[in-house]
Order: sequence, then C-alpha cells, then structure tokens
Amino acid sequence: MNYQVFPLFTRTITLLFFLIGFAFCLFGISALLTYSIVVGLFFPVGISMRLHRLNETGLALTLTEDTRWITYIHGFPAKEQRDVIKNPCFWSTERTRQFFLRCFASKMILQAACIAILACDVLSSEGDAVTAILALLALLFLLYMSGKSAYSFYLLATNQWQCESLTTSGGSIWYQGFLPKKEGKDTLFARLF
Repeated sequence: MNYQVFPLFTRTITLLFFLIGFAFCLFGISALLTYSIVVGLFFPVGISMRLHRLNETGLALTLTEDTRWITYIHGFPAKEQRDVIKNPCFWSTERTRQFFLRCFASKMILQAACIAILACDVLSSEGDAVTAILALLALLFLLYMSGKSAYSFYLLATNQWQCESLTTSGGSIWYQGFLPKKEGKDTLFARLF
C-alpha cells in the first residue's frame, strides 16, 4: 500500500483552496482548513485503504488506471508510475449501494463536524464585520458541499442510480455504480470526492 497525497497539492484549485483556508485561519475561521485536511485528505485515504482491504479479501475489485509521472529529485528526472482508482466494483448491486451509502454518510458526518467547528469559531470570535463575512462565505461553501453529498446520498437511498455489470477475464461478474447526469453518467467514486 502506497498512499501518496502530494499529488493532491499539485492541482492548482486544491492548493488555492488550502491557501484560502489558511488565510481564513488568520481571521479565526479554521473550518475551511479543517475541511480541506479532513475531507480532502484523510477521507480519501481512508476510503482507499478500505478498498484496498476489500480488494485483498476478494470482496471488491478496484479498477485502476496507470498514470506516469516525472518527478525531479535534486534536479534529476525520475519516472514514477502510479495506479489511480477509477471505480470500484463489488460482488452484488446491494453491496455496491451499501458501500457508497456508508461512504456518503461518513462524508456528511465529517461535513457536519466542519459546520460545527465553524459555529464554534464564530461564537469564540470577537464579532467584527470581516470575520462575520468570512464566516458567512465559509458557511455557504460548507452548505453547498454538504448539499451535494446529501443529494448523492438521496439518489442512492431512493435507488435513482445505475448499476453496470463487469465480467473479468476469469469469468467473475462484478457490479459498479453510476449516477446519472445531464450528459451521460458519473461514477459513484468520482462523485464521492
């Protein structure tokens, strides 16, 4: 198991969000930085570790895609190859649904904890206008992200998701989940993050 999180910070938007969260901390609002660390870093690693364990025991099949990187170590290029999880498959449609319901529920709990941290930040602040505006912006962002997770959870809970079967070269049948969108479909795994 090699879970590297450095590529998360090579994406401009992720790094920008992390820096914005750090800037909010200077005004006493730590909820966004907590969100980026807990939901953006620990949660994906935890899900990946769980999928790895399920894959080892034969209860899940992780579809991966090879990515190739060139990393510079002291100015010298070094080639790296990593496997990126695309969409996990499970032995039944109910197990697929159950796994993702638990994942989305866990994510919503973490998001609710970040909203609670924001409430504690606001209650412990001095109440100036800048902090109030920043807290409102942080609340809007956290509510938006929580709403996206709740909507995906709702689609799963009300069976408004799609399941496709996948037959491996060995003849075993696995099932993977998708959520419909306006143009095509989105994997449940991609929607989770």
